[in-house]
Parts: sequence; C-alpha cells; structure tokens
Amino acid sequence: MEYRLILSKKELKPYFPQLMQARQLAVDTETTGLDPHTNRLRLIQLYAKGLPVLVLDCTSFLPEGKGLLIELFDEKRVKVFQNAKFDLQFLQANGIGAMPPVFDTMLAGALLRSSGGPRSVSMKTLAEYYLDEEVSKEERATDWSGTLGEEQLLYAAKDAQITLRLREALVPHLVKNRLTEVAKLEFDCVFAVAQMEYHGVFLDMQKWALLEKKTQQELDQALEQIYQYTGRPVAQTTLWGEEISVGLNLDSPKQLQEILHANGIRTDATSKHALAEYQDHPLVRALLEYRKAAKALNSFLLPIPQMRNPVTQRLHAHYGQIGAPSGRMSCGGPNIQQIPREHAFRECFCAPQGRTLVIADYSQIELRVAAEIAGDHRMIAAYRQGQDLHRLTASLVSGKPLGLITKQERQAAKAINFGLIYSMGAKGLQAYAQETYGVPMSLEQAERFRRRFFEAYTGIREWHERIRRNPPRETRTMSGRKNTYPVGKIGISGMYNTPVQGTAADIAKKALGMLAQRLPEDTLLIGMVHDEILLEAPEEQGEAMAELLKSTMEEAGACYLKRVPVVAEVSISPDWSGK
Repeated sequence: MEYRLILSKKELKPYFPQLMQARQLAVDTETTGLDPHTNRLRLIQLYAKGLPVLVLDCTSFLPEGKGLLIELFDEKRVKVFQNAKFDLQFLQANGIGAMPPVFDTMLAGALLRSSGGPRSVSMKTLAEYYLDEEVSKEERATDWSGTLGEEQLLYAAKDAQITLRLREALVPHLVKNRLTEVAKLEFDCVFAVAQMEYHGVFLDMQKWALLEKKTQQELDQALEQIYQYTGRPVAQTTLWGEEISVGLNLDSPKQLQEILHANGIRTDATSKHALAEYQDHPLVRALLEYRKAAKALNSFLLPIPQMRNPVTQRLHAHYGQIGAPSGRMSCGGPNIQQIPREHAFRECFCAPQGRTLVIADYSQIELRVAAEIAGDHRMIAAYRQGQDLHRLTASLVSGKPLGLITKQERQAAKAINFGLIYSMGAKGLQAYAQETYGVPMSLEQAERFRRRFFEAYTGIREWHERIRRNPPRETRTMSGRKNTYPVGKIGISGMYNTPVQGTAADIAKKALGMLAQRLPEDTLLIGMVHDEILLEAPEEQGEAMAELLKSTMEEAGACYLKRVPVVAEVSISPDWSGK
C-alpha cells in the first residue's frame, strides 16, 4: 500500500489541490493516549481516491500546517471517520475545527445491527464483515510518542484506507434498509457528543465534600437504629489491619428477610416496593435510609471525585451515542444521567465564576410522541390547546373536575400517563407509582385507573390493539431508526416503547446537532440527560443562549411531530439544581 510521510506544510502543498477536489476524505488519527487533555495527537492520516495515504506527523507538521487542515475540513466534502467523536476531540485540542458533513463508519455499523450486521462496531469486525478483510490492530497498542517505525506508519495508513472503503461498503446497506435519514441525524449529532465529552462539567468540590460527610453521618445514624434490632455486629481485624463486621450483611436478601421476620415484618421480598407498606416501622425506615445513603456514597460521592481530569479539573463523561436499541445515549465515567435529582446533589454541578448554566428539557416529550404515533385525538387536542395532560388524565380517571384535582392526584396521573402509554399492567402500575412518584396506589385503584385511561384515550388503546393483533417484525422511529424482533422473542411492550423513546431520542439528537453548529465559541455544550440539554455560557449571554436553546429544541421537535406542538422548558441558573 502506498503512503507518504508528511513532515511539513510545504510537503502537503503538492497534494492539496487534489484533496480539495475530493468528494470524500478519510480522516484518522493516532495519539499517545485516549485523553485529549493529557495526551498528544501524533499522526493525522488523510486518504482520498487517486492519492497515496498522507500520514502527517504532527510533531513537525503542527502548528504551521493547521490552517491547511481547517480549510480541508470545511463543508464542501464528506469527512469519513471511524469513531469520529474521538478524532474530533483531539483535533479540537489542537485548534483544528471540522464542519459537517461527516460519515462515521462506527455509527453506521451500529445502525445496521438491526439489519443483521455484527454487534461489534470495531474497525476489525466491520472490515471482516463488510470487506471480507482481516485487519490486525496489534500496532495500536505500541508507543506513538517516540520515533515511529515502518510498521506503525503502514498500520496508520491502512486504517485511513480501510475507513474510506468501509464507507463505500456501508452506504448501499444504509440505503437498502432505509437508514439514510437516521444516519445523517447521528452523523450531525457526533459533533455535539464530541463537544460534550471534551468540555466536561464543573464540580464544586467543597459542596461535594460536605454532602459526602452529611451522607456518611446519615448512614451511620441509620446503622445505629438498625443495631437496636439486630445487635451490634462483632468487629474482626483483617491481616491488613482493617476492621470488618462479622455476622451482619444488610445487602443479603436472605439475612435481611430473617431480620425482618424476627421483628414481626412478614414479607417475602425486600425490595423498596415490597417494604413500602411497612415504611412506618422504625426498622424498615432505617433500612431504607441506610440503602439510600449507601448507594449515594458507593455510586456517586466516593468514586466521582476520582474521575476529575487532572488538567481541566472537570468531569468528562463518555457518551455511547447509540447506547440502546431505541437510539438513546448511554453515559459513563461518570454517568451524568444517573446523578440523583435531589437539590443537594444537583447544586454541586455548577458553572465557574463569571459563567452560568442554561438548562432545558422537553416537556412530556414521550407522551407527545405517543400521541402523534397513535393519532390520539384527545391527547393531540389537549396539547394543541396548551392543557396540562397530567391534570387532564387525573380528571378523566377520577371523574373530578379539572379545578378540583389535587397535587397528589396529578402526581398519580404522571405515573398513569407514562406507564400506560406502554400498556403497563395494573400490578406494574401500582409498583411504578410508588417507586417512581411516591404515590401509594391499591391494586383495585390501579385496575380502575388503567380501565378509565384506555376508555378516555381511544387512540392509544387502538394503537396497542393493532400491535397485539399483528405484532410487527420491525418498528421504526420517525427518523427511520429500525428495530427488529426475532420470531419467538417478541416483547409486545417493546413495540410500543421503542418507537416512542426512539423518536424522543431522535428529536433530542436533532437539537444537539443543530446546536453544535449554532452556538458561539464561548458557550459550551456540557451535558445531556435523555431529553435535557445543558449549556455553560458567559453570565451576560445567559438570556440570549436560553432563547437560542429553547427555539432550537422546539424547531428540532417540529421536524418530526407535525400534529403535536413540542415545548422546551428552559432555565438559567448558577448550578444544575435551578432547573
């Protein structure tokens, strides 16, 4: 395979006219590590048909050649990447911006899973499946910081060549499976994902430390209350000098059940839902408080400070752009999407001095999508008239006038709406109302509410009935995202859930892709939690960015929902609790 090692701007110039005329340009990078803030960009590989692979050694090529790359990465040609968000972050760290359009072979591979493509979307797997070519990735783990050998340069060059060939192989599959629209959606969104990961979010460590201390005290207090019923466990010193408790494991369902039975609490399960009817008992109350505090400490308060970047001192979460079959994103390192909603947690995520957070989320987006998909006339009319659907549902299932609906009844209606659009059963609704919304509901009430809900919203009922009568082998979101259901493995609830959640995810991704191109340089995309988007902006730009965020999110929604208005609710706050 032919390649050229490029050490300077002067050496790239002879190839530049042909590069500028190329319609597709493969772009790949080699780096000294995975973190764009602590590691270095070593190579940039460029490949266009008719040219050798151009391997730019950034040690000597940058910063002098940066301007040529910015010009090359404009909107006139498709930039083809494998895992674009990674390369875009390292380019950004070196002041090299890139404009749409891009084609990400990894994201294309993920979209084609539902059409029989492989589960893995690594270059090695995709090349073997779509090109029938074996690719070695051994050189990836070598040292890219020093003098580079011939094998390393050949490896880097081949990656760029394969990336372009993969695009040629994947496009017909995307077209055949009617996935071109959702593919463009994902490709545009990758710029936003790269920005969110690169910018990260600021964490107030003083507030976090105080919260950790307070939560530890709550855990200790809960344990003291539990010991009144169990007796204090015996402490035993290990070989490493640590003290551990012997004879008491509150995380063991069997042992916990024995403790509950010994204290007159006859339950066969130890879940939060199972213990709800006994929550006034001091032992149960202490157990629930212990669990809450232990989870807060072990899942968030203790590990998250260790995840701060040593250079930026911010948290840089990693997003799986297609993290679920529905198209929803996943998140980790830390999982921002799982941060508790309590004020004490959210206020720790804040803007640095002189800046502010701008936070917006879609109002009842899954209900709006379900109304559109099902064609439910009552729901559509309610949204077009600006009615509160939760209050309306509370009125319809209780038979009370709208003006007499209480806060508790509206809260119960939230559980009814969000549970029953996916045809949740009465027992499931009962548990969901208690665990998610803190609303106690008898099984009889759940059955009655469920019956009245489907009597009121006939479009939702008929949509469910159509699917039950004739379960489809595939479902589509409004962008065309495809999900298949193998024979014998059909989950009816998923056939309601996936198109709705998936379309909601599509709308949010559409907004993110638009924002990535519209936001000024001093306003940062810093996070996304399903239907919520977080920006960090200069204080003086808060109002303007709030208006831009709201209008963009609603514009994105209108691209897909034609009968139901989409509403984004926005707030400006020094921290995340101000939502």
